[in-house]
Amino acid sequence: MFHLSTFPADLLPLPSEFLSVGRQVGAEITLSIGAFYTTGLLVAGPLLCFGGILLIGIMYRRVKYFALEYGYGTGWGRIKAMLHFIVMGMTLILAGIVMALIGWGNQGYSVILSSSGLTEVSQLGTASYRWDDLKATSERVKSTDFWLLFEKADKHCHVRFRQQDLGEVIQDQAIHITEEAIRMHPGTGIRL
Repeated sequence: MFHLSTFPADLLPLPSEFLSVGRQVGAEITLSIGAFYTTGLLVAGPLLCFGGILLIGIMYRRVKYFALEYGYGTGWGRIKAMLHFIVMGMTLILAGIVMALIGWGNQGYSVILSSSGLTEVSQLGTASYRWDDLKATSERVKSTDFWLLFEKADKHCHVRFRQQDLGEVIQDQAIHITEEAIRMHPGTGIRL
């Protein structure tokens, strides 16, 4: 069902797609989002918005004499003469807003993989998933790249484990935790 209040959030990528930093704490793996995907996007977003506004403002002033020469001396005439700059500036502004929203949504997001399941921590709160909530659509556990999909009631969490982001030690620990949990919960339907 379509809900207008959640529609803009559904257009943005999930924070779990940006998990790129891993650390091992005891028998648990904590994945979090790197600074580039939080602070970098929070800085780049407003800069793009400012650049779009600056582009439109400068070109509106510069096109004044060009527009007068070709008979577009009024305000509407200038806008027609620089429509492509307006479109480019609005595209920059829209891209900046999207980048800032993604950076804002990524702040404080992390997941913790343990023998009891997955815990998702975000600005909206904490959601815990047990290994029984793991869906059979999850990919077969491999050494360099695999993903897990947990669903409980109306919530879901899709987590991808990539060795190139996490490192070999963290990846091996994630594989070990996942394989042991799948062996203990054969109802998930996942192949090892």
